[in-house]
Amino acid sequence: MKKEETNDIIQYLIPLLENVGIKHIQYKIDVTTEKSERKRGDIWISREYNTHKDFEKKIIGLIEAKHRNCEIGDMDWRDAMKQGKEKSIIHNLNFYITTNCISSFRFYNTFTDEEIFLDNKIITSLQPLEILEKIQTQVNPENSYVIHKGSRDTIPFSEHQFRNSLKKLADIYRTCGLKKGDERIDPTVSFVVLKYIGEKESEHRSLPNKVKIWDDYGIERGDYVGDFNMSVEYIFNSKDSPYNDFKDLVDFPVKLKDDHYKQIFSELNKFHFHGCSFDVFGAIYEEFASQTKKKEFGEFYTRRHITGFIARLLFRNEITGRDLKICDPACGSGGFLTEAYKTLINNYSRYGKLTKMTKMDLTSNTFWGYDNDPKSVARTKLNMFLVGDGHTHIHEVDDSLDGWDDEIDWQECGFDYILANPPMGTYDGSAKIENFIFTNEKRYEMLFVEKMVSAIKPGAEMAVVVNDGTLEAPSRENFRIKLLEYCNINAIISLTKFAFAPYTKEKTYVLFIQKKQNNEVGHFQSHPIWHYIVDYDGYANSDKRYKTKYHDDLSELEDKFDAAVNLAKISNFDNKKYVANRVNYEREVNQREKSEFLSGLKYGYVDIKSIKSENYHNLLSEFHLRPYKEKKISEYDFDQKSNDILKEFKKLINSYNIQ
Repeated sequence: MKKEETNDIIQYLIPLLENVGIKHIQYKIDVTTEKSERKRGDIWISREYNTHKDFEKKIIGLIEAKHRNCEIGDMDWRDAMKQGKEKSIIHNLNFYITTNCISSFRFYNTFTDEEIFLDNKIITSLQPLEILEKIQTQVNPENSYVIHKGSRDTIPFSEHQFRNSLKKLADIYRTCGLKKGDERIDPTVSFVVLKYIGEKESEHRSLPNKVKIWDDYGIERGDYVGDFNMSVEYIFNSKDSPYNDFKDLVDFPVKLKDDHYKQIFSELNKFHFHGCSFDVFGAIYEEFASQTKKKEFGEFYTRRHITGFIARLLFRNEITGRDLKICDPACGSGGFLTEAYKTLINNYSRYGKLTKMTKMDLTSNTFWGYDNDPKSVARTKLNMFLVGDGHTHIHEVDDSLDGWDDEIDWQECGFDYILANPPMGTYDGSAKIENFIFTNEKRYEMLFVEKMVSAIKPGAEMAVVVNDGTLEAPSRENFRIKLLEYCNINAIISLTKFAFAPYTKEKTYVLFIQKKQNNEVGHFQSHPIWHYIVDYDGYANSDKRYKTKYHDDLSELEDKFDAAVNLAKISNFDNKKYVANRVNYEREVNQREKSEFLSGLKYGYVDIKSIKSENYHNLLSEFHLRPYKEKKISEYDFDQKSNDILKEFKKLINSYNIQ
């Protein structure tokens, strides 16, 4: 196996190194160092050197390579991680790289084994020496986020770090008799809002200079309670304040005394909430809410790693900074809209399109959200505010399905994009079902899909989460036919059933849809639909959704998605090119996945002709990529297995001397 790995390093990995500008005088293959003694590194990367001793002094990175058939998370991959960690510690390297020499690359934090992010995206390919130096400089035991383009303020802290601080706040609340969920949630949200306002005001002052902001609290007289109360009065009750919308979100209980304020201030002061990579409010709510409240919360809460990748895939081609109208008609806590905001900021920054005018447009004229729960509207406004703004057009509505409302811009053909996780279950609102075309069934998820299709412009795109029954139930075939007549489905992503655990384990899918032009309505698309099955989303497949090191399909999904969808679209015009390249975007489950009892395809294309009427126009990813195979047990096999079970049972009885 070692010989095979060496051959793969020379044949595949070395050319990739040189492609990113790392020259042969900047790396050494399969050698020991004075510090590593007998431990040989597969590839040591160094700045240019004159002698071997000089090379060792300038080592900047280590690659632990396995053979090309190795898969992320299998035993060989884990061995490479173990070796990389040990040797990196010896050489004081803050990161190490693991690869199978050809297709899979991951950068890991030496201290925590967390995957490293570059400009908020997991690193999945080799990087030039300039980036390696930035990784070495910026990664530490508390940080796995590296900034190449942008400000260090954009480096997010982890949700784990924030939750640890919330536990410390819980201890403080306990000492002053704040025991119930709401008694802890409200003051925590209040502190976070004021901290964020302080961050914004430090960058660009909009409040009068006499108004104290976060960094001023407790400095003059050590009177935290007085400073906080005066600040709240000026910031939220002045008619000219830009923060009036958040007045109802700030509430400090009288049980909190000055020393409590001081301790909480100190604990939260170490965080910079601007550009936070997760839902701060969601983390607070999950930490402090009762089980009953959490279940209610789960009805409108989509985890940010889900909303994040959906937003990145939907807006993958939005790089020009054009005027857009983006909507979530069931916005809940605002996860989709906040991730849409962050994605566009990142896209425009990367391509030099983030002008003052573009930023102003994103802040004031791009995002619309609707919900019938006033608390959800408040949460969305808060989350949009925390992420950078864009909360201007978040509205409470009685029922998004019942007609349109021009006063709040809830209009037919009004939006360039929609992304949403609509409610699911029996609809009991006031909308007239006979006015819907796709279905006559009173189901939230199907009615919302049709309403969203109506709300986007012809040619516009949307991403929507639906349940499995919507895609496979024979009774809902007409809904799927109408959907295919009015829209092109570019991709369907099957999510793990634990994506929304512990709130629900209902199997869900993300549809990436493009509305047809008016003259195309009534005809099925000719290009195939690309499917990807997410078996692992980076978190444990259990009710306890802790982060995992080895099981995360989302990076591969994001790597493949754009090219896979684009290839499907050209099949109408250049079938030879489609057939020749199709193999790059279809694969069977690998050996590691087989060892975990998976079978069939991980991702691939489904031709429209395969979605036949005898299968009720089934759109389920597993139906096409992992069809069920009936297994028959012969009478002999059954008898043999019965005898084996009986023998084992007798052995068990005898071992306990049971008569």
